[in-house]
Amino acid sequence: MKQSFACGHTGKGKFCHTCANAEKEKAEQRLAMEQKRAAKRSSTADDAIDLSMVRHLSSVQREARDLLAKVSNGIHPFSLDGKFLKSSAGRLLSVPVGRSYRLLFDAPSLRPIRLVSHEDYNAIAANRVAA
Repeated sequence: MKQSFACGHTGKGKFCHTCANAEKEKAEQRLAMEQKRAAKRSSTADDAIDLSMVRHLSSVQREARDLLAKVSNGIHPFSLDGKFLKSSAGRLLSVPVGRSYRLLFDAPSLRPIRLVSHEDYNAIAANRVAA
């Protein structure tokens, strides 16, 4: 015999299967979102340098992490379109990350220093701001 449930649906049984399935989907979506957030937090903790300035630009973060991984695996920044900063007397290497960002490396050790915006990069290149 059909009955009306508190949610307004009608059906046979002790509970509304429509609402139960909807709740199950919501719980799965919540779990997936939490796992995605946890993965993002763990990847942030593994970064060699602070990438928080591009937190809102996931594609730039991905590209920066990819470049950092390539350099740490032995690929020289010159093969990644890197170049020396003229104002640094050969102490800094710059590798483009997207259109508006640059990764700076210490030239002798190839240690990453920081990610800078193109505006900050121009100031460093003009020797107005110390790295």
